[in-house]
Amino acid sequence: MHRWQRGGFTRPEVLTLAGICAFIIGLLLPGIQRIRASSQGNVCQNNLRQIAIGAQNYHDTYVRFPAGMDDQYVGALIRLLPFVNQDILFRNFSFDPKFSLYWQNPFNRPPTDGTDDVPRPPDVYGCEWEVKIFLCPDGPQPEETPTALLVPRYGIAASDYRADDGLSDGHFFSGSPGRLIMARTHYLGSAGDWRTEPPYDGKYRGIFTYNSSTRLSDIIDGLANTIMLAEYWGGFVDWGGANGIPSGWSTGSRSAGFNQGTFGTCPHPDNPNCDLRSFGLSFGTFGALHLVHSPQGPTFAFNVAMADGSVRMQRGNMDFGVWEAMCGIRDGEIRPRGLEPDMCFAETD
Repeated sequence: MHRWQRGGFTRPEVLTLAGICAFIIGLLLPGIQRIRASSQGNVCQNNLRQIAIGAQNYHDTYVRFPAGMDDQYVGALIRLLPFVNQDILFRNFSFDPKFSLYWQNPFNRPPTDGTDDVPRPPDVYGCEWEVKIFLCPDGPQPEETPTALLVPRYGIAASDYRADDGLSDGHFFSGSPGRLIMARTHYLGSAGDWRTEPPYDGKYRGIFTYNSSTRLSDIIDGLANTIMLAEYWGGFVDWGGANGIPSGWSTGSRSAGFNQGTFGTCPHPDNPNCDLRSFGLSFGTFGALHLVHSPQGPTFAFNVAMADGSVRMQRGNMDFGVWEAMCGIRDGEIRPRGLEPDMCFAETD
C-alpha cells in the first residue's frame, strides 16, 4: 500500500519565491502605471472630442456656435448639454429673465449664506449634477475642490460683459452653500483675448465671447488652426473662509462655460499668473497636469479641441504669442511678438 504525501515548500524556498515575485512586480509596475496614465489621457481626450462634436452639431442645427455667455452670463456648455446626451439637465436649468444673473436664480443655485446647509427643494438645482464627459480622470475631482467658477468677467463694458452687472473684474467663484452643488468641468470654451490696445488691437478674440454668435465662416484663420475648447483645471486659492469657502483647489463649472486665453497657459515659468508651488496652475489660466515624455524631456501638457473638431496636446509652457494666435479666429498671424499675459483675480459671490 502506497501512501501519497503532499509536497510543500521549505521556508527558504518560500522566501526565495517571494523575492522573485517582488522583483517581477517591480519590473512590471512602471509599465502598468504608464498604461494606466495613457488610458486616462485617452479618456480626457475622448471627453473633449465628444464635447467638440457636440459643438459642431450645435452649429449644424443653429448655423452658429452658442454664445460664450449670454446676458445672464450662462456659459456655452449649458447650451451644449442637449448635444452631449444631457437634455434632461438642460431642461432643468432655469433661464427665467427676471433674474439678472443665472446664479441669482434660486432654482439654479441656493443663495450664499456662508453655511454648508443646502436647502431642498429643488431636488436638483440647475447648476447641479456632474456630467461624466466634462471630467478628466487626471484632474482634481469634484469632491477634492471646495468651489467652482461662476463667471470670468474681464474686458470692455457692453462688449465683453453687461455694463450694469454691478461686478468688478475677476474670476467669480461660488460661496456656500452653492459651492457644494456647482457641477464641475475640466473643459471650457476659449474666448481668446479681449484687449484692444496695441499690440493686441482686438485681433485675438476667440469663438466663445459675450453674446457671440460665431459661425465657421467667421474663423478665417482656419478651423484646424483655431482653438475652440481647452482643459481648465483651476488652481489653489487661499479663500480664508470668505463666504464659507475653505482654502483649496478651485476649478471650473459647466455653468460658466468659457474662459479667456488672456492669462496664458500653465505651468509656464514666464507667466506671472502661474503659481509654480501649486503645481504650476492658476485659477485663471488654461493649463495642465498631464505629465508627458518627449525628446526634450518630461513636461506638462494639456489638451485642446480645434474648431474642426480635432483634439491635440499642447505644452503648458508654449509661447504666449503662438497661444494668442491659436485662440484668435481672425488675427491672420502665426507667432505674434511683444504680447504678454494679463493678470487674473479671484472673487467670490
